[in-house]
Amino acid sequence: MKNKLTLSSLEDTKKLGQELAKEILKRKGEAAFVVFLDGDLGTGKTTLVKEIIFALGVKEKVKSPTFTIIEPYELNNENIYHVDLYRIIDPTELEIIGLREYLNESKAIIFIEWPEKSYGYLKKFDLKISLKHLSENERKCRIELNT
Repeated sequence: MKNKLTLSSLEDTKKLGQELAKEILKRKGEAAFVVFLDGDLGTGKTTLVKEIIFALGVKEKVKSPTFTIIEPYELNNENIYHVDLYRIIDPTELEIIGLREYLNESKAIIFIEWPEKSYGYLKKFDLKISLKHLSENERKCRIELNT
């Protein structure tokens, strides 16, 4: 898998989502697998997460967690969490929403948008995806796997 690429369409995003889903399944173990998603508003973080979750096999509608902060999904008796920290103001809120319990859950897959909003609470990731605007329809994507 290339660690730098350009996404020019929804089709590119779907293909990347499928590749990343395979990589996640190959690498995940007993501990929660944590994916950080980095990028400005409108770079496609949520769209990419939706495509990965769909590629993992979730059949239900994948919703944006912008207002709920955490959207849970279940797949083969394992949990997938899509977390959006954009609206987090103080790191104590992360304890209140129970983020530590999610991170300590075995076999879970956790997607975290805006991890920088955790103010150092989140330090470890297994996969980091950074998206950046190149133009109205193009995004630069950088993928970092923590081995």
